[in-house]
Amino acid sequence: MVFDLLTLAAIPTVVGASEAVNQQRLLDEEAESEERQAPFYLDVFCDAKSSKRDEVHDAIIVLRDGKLRLWPKDSHTGLPKKGPRGESAPHPFTGFYLPFPTEDLPHRPMPAAPILGLVSTVPGSPDIKGKSRAEKPKLNWIYADKNTRELRYGPRAVAREHVIGPWDWTEDDEQGLTLNDEECLVAVEEEENEGGYGWAVYWDEKDDRLKEMGVAKKHRVLRCSLERRLVDDNRKKFDVE
Repeated sequence: MVFDLLTLAAIPTVVGASEAVNQQRLLDEEAESEERQAPFYLDVFCDAKSSKRDEVHDAIIVLRDGKLRLWPKDSHTGLPKKGPRGESAPHPFTGFYLPFPTEDLPHRPMPAAPILGLVSTVPGSPDIKGKSRAEKPKLNWIYADKNTRELRYGPRAVAREHVIGPWDWTEDDEQGLTLNDEECLVAVEEEENEGGYGWAVYWDEKDDRLKEMGVAKKHRVLRCSLERRLVDDNRKKFDVE
């Protein structure tokens, strides 16, 4: 059998594309495993030498005003306390890992290995009486703002413009939250508020406590880690935006 030069030249490309498709399938299966999609809360661990450590350590992560924030935890329920003026407790981060749709990412070759994203349920939409409507929980994507490094949540169309992953867990214990293979998240005191109500989570990409970003000049920054705590009842169905 005789092959022309064009056919021979095409063989490595075909083999390479086939291998890429197979690799993507394997990565998709791992990313979509039951372990990756088991919902969890996020608790804060902080051992920084700071007088503010107690405001950060053992807080729980909540979704509030478009951002991931730290909030004091009720020791009995393990969920957020009420607000400092007695207002309702905010919505706790309740999420899991999910591959971000590759076709929605600009400049990504096809086929391409999936980026492991992170999603969370979001606060329900209030009805006209101010109560949350009973409906299937909606999910938003968690992302690091490319300009400010704040951790935020939003629909896919917004998240895709920022740093959407890869998110994962620490290899040794599968508990610590990682971004780009590093435990690189910090707590930033955006407002001085007694009781630990003024902190938010940022991505410390350069591991310099956000000095390059100028955040450390205006705010206190404490290194911390966010630890997974599995949700007991994880059998709900979700709508991903």
